[in-house]
Amino acid sequence: MPDPYLYDDAPVLKNKLGIKDDKVLDMIEAEQSRQNMAILYKRGFDDFSPAGLCEIHRFLFGKVYEWAGQYRIINIEKREKLLAGRSVWYSNDEDIPRELVDAFQDIKSHDWSGMTHDEFVKAVTTEFPKLWRIHPFREGNTRTVVMMLTFFVEHYGYYMDQELLASCAGYVRDAFVMASLDQYSEYEHLEKILSDAICEHPVEYSADFLDTPVVNDSVNGKYAKYQKERYEPQPHYKREG
Repeated sequence: MPDPYLYDDAPVLKNKLGIKDDKVLDMIEAEQSRQNMAILYKRGFDDFSPAGLCEIHRFLFGKVYEWAGQYRIINIEKREKLLAGRSVWYSNDEDIPRELVDAFQDIKSHDWSGMTHDEFVKAVTTEFPKLWRIHPFREGNTRTVVMMLTFFVEHYGYYMDQELLASCAGYVRDAFVMASLDQYSEYEHLEKILSDAICEHPVEYSADFLDTPVVNDSVNGKYAKYQKERYEPQPHYKREG
C-alpha cells in the first residue's frame, strides 16, 4: 500500500510548507517543534489522556503537518540498528484508540503521590514506554511522549532536567526502543537516564539552554556518560520471523 503521507514524486512527508527535501524538512520541523515545546511548557499542561497526547502533538507539529494531532491511518515500521535492522512492533492503526486508553488506565492505576523518588522513576520507566510503543502518530512520537512525561513528572512535584534529555536525545530514543520489546524489554537503559533527569530540586540550566536548547546528541561533559559514542545499549534481536 502506498504511504498516503508521502509526496507522489518524493519520499518526503507532505507538509504545509511544500518542502520536498527531507533534510530541510527535518531541520525546520525540529526548529518549529522546539519553539512550540518552550511555549507549551511555559503555559503548562495537565491532561494526561489520549486527547491530551493528541493536543501536545498538534501543538508541536501543527504548523508543519495537516495531520498533526491525528492518529496515523497506516501501519508503520522503522529500522533500528539496535534490533539489527528490524522494527519495534508498533500498534496496528485500528488498535491505536483502544490501546492508548488501556495505557493511560495503567498509568492512572498507580498511587503516584505515595511513591518515593526511586519508586516513581521505576513506575514511569515501565508505564510510559507503553505510550511510545503504540506510536500513534505518523511522525513526532518520541518528542510528544517525552513532552507529556515532562508535564507528568512536574505535576507530581518533581523537576525534569530537560537539558539532559535534549542533549542525549539519541540515547533517550534508543532507551525507549529497548523498553518497548514486549517480553524482551530492557528497562534499565531508560531507568538509568530518568533517575538522573527526574530531580527533587529545581534544575540549574546552562545560560543559553532555554533560548537555544539542544535537540540531538552534543559534546557536553556533564552528560558524557549518555553520549552515544560513550555508551549505547547492546544490539537486541526482538523476535524471529
